[in-house]
Amino acid sequence: MSWIVAGLIGGVGAFFADYVMWGKVFTGPEMQAFGTFPPTPEEGKKMMAANLPKSAVLALVFGVLFAWFYGQFRGALWVKSGGVLAGMEFATVLWLPTIFLSTLGSGVWYDKVRPLLKATAVSWLVRMNVTGLLVGLLMK
Repeated sequence: MSWIVAGLIGGVGAFFADYVMWGKVFTGPEMQAFGTFPPTPEEGKKMMAANLPKSAVLALVFGVLFAWFYGQFRGALWVKSGGVLAGMEFATVLWLPTIFLSTLGSGVWYDKVRPLLKATAVSWLVRMNVTGLLVGLLMK
């Protein structure tokens, strides 16, 4: 399968993972201080209507870039046969130094935003592994 198609499908998976993480999982009172939550349901619908397309485009771009990089580095992975495990290995290898260590390092200095940084790190881990799973499966 083409890396572009695999990336677009991976991007759709990343979008849904992102939506679930930020729309359903991280909705507690500790997160309310970091977002702009509209006071009325009508304003909430307007905000979602404006932000969902932006999030979808960013997720599709992420998926395509992820698939391209995965195609370039697939031969250097420990899982040589490709597939789901190779995609998830690549996702985790990208996540560890870039997202996890940067959010962990920032959390040392910024006490008040530590819950947001932890949520961001976990959200990116889920998003990247969903994308890695789909791209690895489709580009086998």
